[in-house]
Amino acid sequence: MPVVKLNSSHKAACRSLFNNDRYMGKKISETPEFLVGINQTNPNVNTAMVFNNRLYQIFCSNYLSGLKNFHAFGYEEDGEIKASISFWISTEEPAWYYTLYRSTGDNALLKKVLDEVIKYNEEAGRLKFYTLVHRRHSRLLRRFHWNKENDERYGYFDEFVVPGKTKCFYANAWELLFKRFIVPEDSVVRCNYLKQEYRTELPIGGGL
Repeated sequence: MPVVKLNSSHKAACRSLFNNDRYMGKKISETPEFLVGINQTNPNVNTAMVFNNRLYQIFCSNYLSGLKNFHAFGYEEDGEIKASISFWISTEEPAWYYTLYRSTGDNALLKKVLDEVIKYNEEAGRLKFYTLVHRRHSRLLRRFHWNKENDERYGYFDEFVVPGKTKCFYANAWELLFKRFIVPEDSVVRCNYLKQEYRTELPIGGGL
């Protein structure tokens, strides 16, 4: 199966995922706000390179290092990871956070990866998850990353808006979805949930 659970052995194979010049609907190279909070003093630096290097470091240290609640799946082909999705599993509720998606160009591969991520979390009783979306492009994630079946099975509602160039004051969203980056335009934290009619068996939420 081309979709695999990623680990530290995939670091080199994932590197090409972090050469993109777009993030949250903006060109990184034209958006100096993305460097806020990054310790960088050279005024001639390539913004996209610095930002992508930082994103890659976060991805490797959190999602490929065997941490219990941080996971990533990727589409593997010819020894290279062509698309990946990372996520964090909450210990406070039966939910997960869809933290980062990247591809080398074929975004259709993300549908295959997302299918496996959703399946993995459903089997563990996690039937809802949170995403960060650009407010003006809030429907694009579903259009390009969801297959028809899961698009039907999952509903969603928008939890809150974070105005552009401001810090989100909810800790999990700031740490996991924003990754401590200031987003230059309005964004929305969205809750996606498995609809009631598809919840044929509820997860166990208690015990001794």
